[in-house]
Amino acid sequence: MWKELKIKKVDAIDKFNSEFVVWMGEILPYGSMKVRIYEEQNGHFFGVTVVQVKRKFDGDFEAAIGHGSTPDEALEDTLRYFNEIVEHDYPNLDELGLKEDEIQYVDWSEF
Repeated sequence: MWKELKIKKVDAIDKFNSEFVVWMGEILPYGSMKVRIYEEQNGHFFGVTVVQVKRKFDGDFEAAIGHGSTPDEALEDTLRYFNEIVEHDYPNLDELGLKEDEIQYVDWSEF
């Protein structure tokens, strides 16, 4: 039913599908992060990380977002993009991974 809703001034509705705890101890200072998967009204899925990485080119923080036709595909695409961001901006990570000032967590109220 929610997929067919058409309400004036509402552009789209996304439904929370699932949440994953992803352990990346070699990269993240706190060891893990969450990835949330949402379903769009058109039946496609997207994922977003709770961890944002500080980008080297502008100093802004960016979460990884991925897409797929299934929740699993969206999770995989999101994690691949997260790794691409880290590998591109921090190619010489040491064994301690990202520093605390190189990441930020999305505000809890947003997640």
